[in-house]
Amino acid sequence: MEKYIVLTNKETYQTTVKGDGLEPVETYDFYFFDKVKASYTIAKVTNDQLRIELYENYEGKEYVNQIRVKFFETFDTVEAAREELNELVAASGSGPDSKYSKLVLAEPVS
Repeated sequence: MEKYIVLTNKETYQTTVKGDGLEPVETYDFYFFDKVKASYTIAKVTNDQLRIELYENYEGKEYVNQIRVKFFETFDTVEAAREELNELVAASGSGPDSKYSKLVLAEPVS
């Protein structure tokens, strides 16, 4: 059974992979008022023992955590991960017809 996850990167919040175990499939940029606010990467999990490093810089303090991939929400298909990403964007108050925000494919499917 294949598994896919969605990783988020923002100005103050970054995710990085420690070791092999993820294959990036595609990346989307989320624009709000023509400025990139976040990038989302859909990745295939190839190693269940993988750790993903979460780095956050908040109010001048740096926080780093290494979380095993098993604690991330997973999806059986790329399409299911895309649906989740679209739901995340819609939950932010930005729909597909919004004139203020948009989700743009930055890197095509490999």
